[in-house]
Amino acid sequence: MCGLVGRCARATATVTADEILRALEPIRHRGPDGDGVWTDPGIGLGHVRLSILDLSTAAAQPMRSFDGRYALAFNGEIYNFRELRDELIAQGVEVHSTGDTEVLLSHIAVHGCAATFAKLEGDWAVAVWDTRDELLTLGRDVHGVKPLYYAQGPDGSLRFGSELKALIEIGTTASEPSPAAVNAALLGYSVTWGDRTLYRGVRAVRPGEQLTFDRSTGRIERRFFARVVDWVDDDLYRELRAAPASEVVQRVEDAITAGVRSRLVSDAPLACLASGGVDSSLIATLASKERADLPLYHADVVNDSERPAAEALAAALGLKLHTVRVTDADIISAIPDVTWYNDGPLIYHLNALPFYAVCELAAADGIKVLLTGEGSDEYLIGYPNEALKPVLDLVDRVKAVPRSWLNALSPKAAKLFWPKSDDSFEHRLLELNSAFEQGIVADRSAAALGGSMGRRDRRSRITSLNLAQSHLVSLLHRNDRLGMAWGLEARFPFLAPEFASLAVNLPDRYKLRRTMRAHDKRHPFIIDKWAIREVAARRLPSALSARPKRGFPVSINRRLSVSPKFFADGFVADLYALDEDAIATAISDGPSEWLTRLILLEVWGRSSSAAPAGTRCARRCWRTPRRRCRPVTERR
Repeated sequence: MCGLVGRCARATATVTADEILRALEPIRHRGPDGDGVWTDPGIGLGHVRLSILDLSTAAAQPMRSFDGRYALAFNGEIYNFRELRDELIAQGVEVHSTGDTEVLLSHIAVHGCAATFAKLEGDWAVAVWDTRDELLTLGRDVHGVKPLYYAQGPDGSLRFGSELKALIEIGTTASEPSPAAVNAALLGYSVTWGDRTLYRGVRAVRPGEQLTFDRSTGRIERRFFARVVDWVDDDLYRELRAAPASEVVQRVEDAITAGVRSRLVSDAPLACLASGGVDSSLIATLASKERADLPLYHADVVNDSERPAAEALAAALGLKLHTVRVTDADIISAIPDVTWYNDGPLIYHLNALPFYAVCELAAADGIKVLLTGEGSDEYLIGYPNEALKPVLDLVDRVKAVPRSWLNALSPKAAKLFWPKSDDSFEHRLLELNSAFEQGIVADRSAAALGGSMGRRDRRSRITSLNLAQSHLVSLLHRNDRLGMAWGLEARFPFLAPEFASLAVNLPDRYKLRRTMRAHDKRHPFIIDKWAIREVAARRLPSALSARPKRGFPVSINRRLSVSPKFFADGFVADLYALDEDAIATAISDGPSEWLTRLILLEVWGRSSSAAPAGTRCARRCWRTPRRRCRPVTERR
């Protein structure tokens, strides 16, 4: 829920309410229910509100603490706020509202930011100004569900906001694209889960990070108060390894149920996504036990329809299914709008477009909260390429023997016959452009593992940790931006600590189970997410619990076509200094994944302030986001 912006400068600097309001303009979709601004010498906070907990004005922001020391702007939900409120009341602190914002601020006033952040269970980003010590503190939840960016200007002041658009508007140098980040995007990298962004000089607060800014010195201090790898627990791993399978599956079900129950807390209308997959189907089933009238929402993607599975779920639960039909033409026409809301090109997540459509439908029905199934595939290894990796690793070990023999005779010949993916210059360039983020995450995951364990268990635990710190963050970025485009908050029961801490420590056999049955043609004889499917088998019809993963499929990426005029005098041409002949050569192969990436990059450049002077649309697209920038066509 909500969005925040702010600027922190020296006490002698002027920060006006008008400046903060201008920064709020491009992110008003995040908070359609109200706004607020607070300023003091050299500091300003702004907030737009999506009312979900305590719909009254008692929860309006920015909010001052009971002692007047702290001012806070907060985005998200604290799911354990009731327990924290009880602690405060026991300490003699009065809490007047019924939501989580006042509880969060009062806890900070009593215990400080560091102690409070470590106790929060939820999806959140926060900016806190300490009027006494003149310190600004920014923080973000451990999974990175809620966004928070910052940039330090030449004058030493710090600007921050929930989306990149807000930073651009309040005068940072963020309008200059980062060539390294753009190159990483074209190479297929997410560019949303490290601390780098698509703009020079702009950083993201990392998941689980606390940033403190001292305006008197201009110094920034960064520290982690929580990380996903902190859930590694060798005692729990050994306990799960020794327990009967039935007991472990029951613990998994209990953990998912707890996550669902905590994510159902809302004073506003709530629904579940029903994509047709096992994860969302299980979430919807468990949620319906708590709320019998829970509506379901589904995006029926033409040519890739999973509607029959969603309809089967709705029939089994006796719930109403709301469906939006998404055609290829719908997807193409929505690309400019979705790109703008996404804060970046859709190269990594072209399937964001159906999610955008289903959120629009739910919001039109008055829904403000949508439960989805992200997190299960990352923690229990539900991706086909990862499920097949143990087999491929075995093949590589077998191939390593003759390769080593040939390498002794002729290294060049060995490389020709058995090239390694990480030997390629493309791989090296990707590492360089992404600031070696994948390697850093992999090292962090490996270092977190302690005692002795088998090869399979070690590999699966590292895989779970890597996915939770990388690909999952990009999915959360997608769901946050495109849900909030319609004033709708996505929630993720599989990210609850009860489930995440258990899943990190599950032995491999509860994630990938070997079988004689060809479960999925992409990884035959391996059942992915075994424990989840066992829980689903207890709750869902067998046709749903055994379904292979599909996600939001989109099949048009190899059929998009444009003329060279599309790129003429545009963002890509300017960034790479391409003339007409170079553009024609670049797209001469016709529809392809490469051309699609160039198109998506061009749309982003033209719909954002990254576009160089002379290449932007006549009107800045964020002022009128629902418009086509340039025609894109589809070739069948």
